[in-house]
Amino acid sequence: MMHPLDNDTTMDHQIHQTMSLKMTSSSYETVYSEQNEEEYGGEDEYSYSSSAGEDEDYEEEEDNDEDYSSNTNHKITNDFKQHFVAIGVAIIAALVTHMHINGGYMTWREEMRNDWEILMKRFGGNKNENTIVSNNAAAAPYAAPSMNYIPTHQRKMASEKAMEGYIKEDHQYARKSGGHERAREYRRTDGLSFCPVAHLITSPAITAAVDDSTSTSSNNLEDVEFLLALDPSVRVLHSYYLADALGVESSMVYEDPAAELLGSYGSDVILKDIDLLSGEEPTLDQVKHILESHLPSSLVDNEHACLLHQYALNKATGRSIRGTTKAYVRPHVSTFYRSKFPSHSVAAFGKPAAKVGPAPLSFTGFATKFINLSTQPVKLYWDAGRISSGPREGQMHTVLIGTVQSMESIGTASHPGHQFFIATTYDKDNVLDRYTATVDEQVWYYDPLEDLSLEKRVEEMDKMTKDKKWTAKQRFGREAWMVNQSFSRDYLVKTRMIWLANFPQPYHDGSNTALEKVSNHMWPAEYIGQVHTFDTNHLYFTDLPQELESLTKQDYEPDMESQRLSAMEQFQSTSLKGGTDSDNNKSMSLNVKVVSCAPRVVEVKKFLSPVEVQHLINLASGETGNIPMELSRVSASPNGGKRMRGDAMAEVRSSKGGWIHREQDVVVDTIFRRVADLLNIDERLMRDHYTPEDLVGDVELPPTHDRVVEAMQLLRYDPGDGYTAHHDFTFPSVGSRYQPRRFASVLLYLTGEGDVVENGVRSKSSGINDDKALEGGETTFPRAITTENHDGIKIKPQSGKAVMFYNVLPDGNMDDLSQHAGEKVEKGVKYLANIFVWDPIIN
Repeated sequence: MMHPLDNDTTMDHQIHQTMSLKMTSSSYETVYSEQNEEEYGGEDEYSYSSSAGEDEDYEEEEDNDEDYSSNTNHKITNDFKQHFVAIGVAIIAALVTHMHINGGYMTWREEMRNDWEILMKRFGGNKNENTIVSNNAAAAPYAAPSMNYIPTHQRKMASEKAMEGYIKEDHQYARKSGGHERAREYRRTDGLSFCPVAHLITSPAITAAVDDSTSTSSNNLEDVEFLLALDPSVRVLHSYYLADALGVESSMVYEDPAAELLGSYGSDVILKDIDLLSGEEPTLDQVKHILESHLPSSLVDNEHACLLHQYALNKATGRSIRGTTKAYVRPHVSTFYRSKFPSHSVAAFGKPAAKVGPAPLSFTGFATKFINLSTQPVKLYWDAGRISSGPREGQMHTVLIGTVQSMESIGTASHPGHQFFIATTYDKDNVLDRYTATVDEQVWYYDPLEDLSLEKRVEEMDKMTKDKKWTAKQRFGREAWMVNQSFSRDYLVKTRMIWLANFPQPYHDGSNTALEKVSNHMWPAEYIGQVHTFDTNHLYFTDLPQELESLTKQDYEPDMESQRLSAMEQFQSTSLKGGTDSDNNKSMSLNVKVVSCAPRVVEVKKFLSPVEVQHLINLASGETGNIPMELSRVSASPNGGKRMRGDAMAEVRSSKGGWIHREQDVVVDTIFRRVADLLNIDERLMRDHYTPEDLVGDVELPPTHDRVVEAMQLLRYDPGDGYTAHHDFTFPSVGSRYQPRRFASVLLYLTGEGDVVENGVRSKSSGINDDKALEGGETTFPRAITTENHDGIKIKPQSGKAVMFYNVLPDGNMDDLSQHAGEKVEKGVKYLANIFVWDPIIN
């Protein structure tokens, strides 16, 4: 195929387009004049007005044989003169434009020359320096050589019209799908880097450490380089970047009106335009020009352009795509202790701290994840073996974990040696595959095409697409899982941990304010006993108003809210004992103490006042109780979604629970505000913000997308009740732009060891009714890494205390060590409230 720049027609296009370049203060845009629009005859062919004029002259001259030769020669001479003058003017304009666009180019070029070999060796690109930096001439626009291909600038004009009211630079669509403002700023691809040259990186999320492979951050994040197969990685990552740019879910890139502009998955018009540059060592500027011809320039990410530039350079050879992101490397256990703790000192162990290893754990459980790559849903079962006694002795005992939809995943806790199998949804005996859980095999893929060679697999996938045996969304899902699986290998090598999340994920870097803006804060946990302090102006309730009413949306309007908060001050204090503060304090400081580094667990004593504790208990018991308390169970749920009919309820939890919404009353509202301060996030993220204007027309807005917390869950554990080891995180859909997950869990202890609850009233044991005093009910983290505890750590319940742990690692991966349990209550009653905090939105 002829390259566009070798086509005379394209050269004319280049001249007209170059002459139409207009400069702005910070960038340039290609402006097509009315003359340019007239020169393009239609979508199927080019018909220049100048050529049409020449044809008319030719026909007139042909009627006059005597003047034909002289007129033709004269005209050719004039045409050549005009043509060369036009070319000369275009070249001068292009050079001047390029000098403006690339100011200081020669200086930068000399500075980078010596480093180029190193940079390209790291990223595996072509050593020709012109593969990244521009030539001295301006980046050449391109045109499609095929007669039935719509020119780029016409697509751009059409796209601007199509996107009107649908895609705007302020991400109006994301307002419908994402809810709060921070979600609209969220970019799943923020942690990725594909650019080898630091000066090209403008994404604030990765600016801090692009070209330093040994760099670390406050969260023990280190650079991890990954290699991804060109096909299908580019299609998948390209879709992720487009979803971030347009503010929509990844699947909507090829399923909604944007598909008219971008094309269906696998036939994206942007990639088609990039294909026209392949094999000619295109520059990064040319690739960016293509992106800017389809998207507003403010939505074009340099990392996206670098990804497509690698694609253009490597397509002919099939070379892999190279990129970097951040991975969490867990510190050595010896760093979890400081010399101020005598029991953990060098003398206590009799050898240097660096030589002290982690204590072997008696608990051997872990998380497992199953991915269904077939086009049909399947059911996952735990094969518990044969029943050894009872009326069903000798029969096979199987437990249904759940139904897994096509291209989706499901998770459950397991132990080494556990047997699982998958079967069709209509017949449990129709077993499709079997799996055995091991510490090295925690993630399983069911792939009907697994036994085929790569070539045959691609052929079969293409045939399925042609025969419409699967949807574009299913094919995207399969390829997205393939990219995820490939990245997980590089992640394992770097961190020695299993990748349980879905690639890519933005990371949580405490030193990166850009990421802090769009992701939740994480308290540093560098060593056990580390103390942080936070201030809150949401003081303790030491007395209650005579009447407590539910809050409405209007109560959160600024004026109403200010009046309500002022009216509540008479019932609040910085002291648990109450009374008016002599200095009229409007805030109080609370200490956050690290009790575990791996997993990251912190506690805050005296987080709730006795009045607040009793108020929560009253809501579920006693005379004022109005929260229904029902038997608590737990079941596996694919992608955090609804449980399918027939999915089994796992008998791992025994308690009674109910849900308390923030709007219950001013006391509960204040507790939520204080939790927001503990999390170091804006409390407005914990409430709804929809207005009547948001509900105009047929738009249905999912309320869970407008806040980052679930309702408070109030739990009551009677003697014998408990909750076996489990994880709080769930697995989102691989294509979800937001990758919603339970980021942190906050536990609020309402009763403590020795507390008695009679007739709904909490009190300390007097020694007379010790049989009713609480014993047991500790919260355990059986996989917590320490130097001396073989059973992890145990946290005793204490009335008013808050415990918070993170379900994810700073790099976005799920923290498998966050597995925790509620030990059985031996005596008395245990009351506990928990709040699940999501990031960046609720699933």
